[in-house]
Amino acid sequence: MGWMLTTALGPAAHDVTAADMLSYDVASSAISNSPASYGELRSRPQMQPGILGEDAPEDELGLPPGSTNAKEPSVTGALAELHHAVKGKLQTWSPYYIKPLPVPGNALNRTGSDGSGVLNTTAPDLTGEAVTDGISEDAMLGAKTRIGKCTILFNGNSYWERAIRTHERHDREHGYRLHVLRQHLMDDVWSKPAYILSLLLRELSKPESERLEWLFWVDADTIILNPYIPIDVFLPPAGSQFEDVHLMYSNDWNGLNNGVFPVRVNQWSVKLFSAITSFRHYRPDADLVFRDQSAMDMLMKEPEFANNIVQAPQRWFNAYQGEHNETLAPFQIRRGDILVHFAGVPNREERMGYWLDRAEQHLDDWEVPVKSTSYMQEVKDFWIQQANTRRDKQQLVAEQVSISREMFDKITKALADYGDRLEEETKVELKEKHEALRSRLESVEASADVEKMREAVQGLELAAAPLKEVIDQAQKVMLTSAHEAIFGGEKDLLEGGFNNGVSTPELARISETIKHLKELVMVPQEHWDRQQIAGATNDVTSARAARQEAAAQVAPDSVPGKAAGGAAAPIVNATGPPQQVPTDTGGVMDASDALDAAMVKPVSVSSDTSPQALETSSAAE
Repeated sequence: MGWMLTTALGPAAHDVTAADMLSYDVASSAISNSPASYGELRSRPQMQPGILGEDAPEDELGLPPGSTNAKEPSVTGALAELHHAVKGKLQTWSPYYIKPLPVPGNALNRTGSDGSGVLNTTAPDLTGEAVTDGISEDAMLGAKTRIGKCTILFNGNSYWERAIRTHERHDREHGYRLHVLRQHLMDDVWSKPAYILSLLLRELSKPESERLEWLFWVDADTIILNPYIPIDVFLPPAGSQFEDVHLMYSNDWNGLNNGVFPVRVNQWSVKLFSAITSFRHYRPDADLVFRDQSAMDMLMKEPEFANNIVQAPQRWFNAYQGEHNETLAPFQIRRGDILVHFAGVPNREERMGYWLDRAEQHLDDWEVPVKSTSYMQEVKDFWIQQANTRRDKQQLVAEQVSISREMFDKITKALADYGDRLEEETKVELKEKHEALRSRLESVEASADVEKMREAVQGLELAAAPLKEVIDQAQKVMLTSAHEAIFGGEKDLLEGGFNNGVSTPELARISETIKHLKELVMVPQEHWDRQQIAGATNDVTSARAARQEAAAQVAPDSVPGKAAGGAAAPIVNATGPPQQVPTDTGGVMDASDALDAAMVKPVSVSSDTSPQALETSSAAE
């Protein structure tokens, strides 16, 4: 810095040329607004070409007009004099700036003054980047510029330059820094996302306390009509649930219009604009009707970016012109609104001239304080609505995740129980769909996409159709086995007199196992547990076998016969008095008589094996 500045500002016989700059590392160079030598005053200070032009009044140098400073530089006073020469003259740091060749005086296109004492001039061959701070050096002490504005202007004529100057007044009002690129970085319109990306990276390279928080992109065909509207009024409320909103955009009748939008300075934005800049190379077959704008639109719909953007009303900061401003159309400018944008209109310069004249008149009915506009209430209502929308979406996501989780768990269990009965090809396809749903459930971003989650569930259901057929067939077999066990057990209970009050441990066990099996098979079949039903069926069969063994061991010689169906008949004590057993009518009868009745009377067992029949049987019992 010292070499370049002392060479440019010192008592040298010539200016630093482009060749001189190429021999020096300009990545740390500074651009001086007025690189006059500190040993003598040049007749005409040289400014960096930019939107403020080449000329500057002499009083910016801190010296009366026509005076000279004859003091010779000295070693002891070098730093002080260097500071004096640079103070107030550094416009920006630029890692890309190389001083252009001198522009002939007649090549300048003077477009008047903005009232600040600085002539605004433009030249058709301006190149590089111009950066202006909207706040003075004194006012900047202790202050932090939160928002920077940026645009691109190639070969601008007087209309475009006048439009840029309306932004300069807005910037001075609120202390915004304005970046203007005046040369191509890439072909066609792709310089726009590339320039935004470069600004994002440049800001992120700074300490966090010094970097901008937001960049506000404006196309060069925008005109500020009310400089008293701060950009901050539209941004997500600080410290709210919207800290994850990194970009606000607006749509017109063609969809996305990216002529004006704020974007947060962070890594998310770097990813987005890196993707936009490289989009056409990695997706060459994509139909980019509106080129970079179409690429941006497609990317913002992807899950990686969709959850961090918000669509704002177009009129807020991207309004189009209306008919004499007598309109309530949601996309057209109204009195007191911040700016008007001439996107794709015919006779653009003619229309811009009409609105530039209006802006430069500073009419009281247009330039009103923000509190006197509708913005404050609109913005408040907007973010309340966004909060409600976000809450409803979160509830919808939670419901879909619950449904998807239930489906996933169901297929997981079904695969474990019946997967071995599927053909290998069918099983592989089902497992792929099953794994796809699991991955989506485990990803917070992916699970937030309700439509994609529904598609994953539907895909799994379709792939699970063969498994469902296997399960249905297996359940029919299982239900048949359960019915045989239940009806056989009820037959044993009837033959043993359990319904008439006769109770033995074996009969009680049969009754308990039947009841448990009925409970399992009477639930909806989609909730059946294969292992539990199979185990309960075996329990009934084991209880019946235990009862038969017990009956045979107690008095094998005292049983003269068996009741119908091969069940053990009531036991008769041959040596003692007749054993009495209760009857259905409430009386008693000899056990021998009961045995005869059981042998003669056939046992009626229903052939209906449906769960409803089991339920009726259970109620009758």
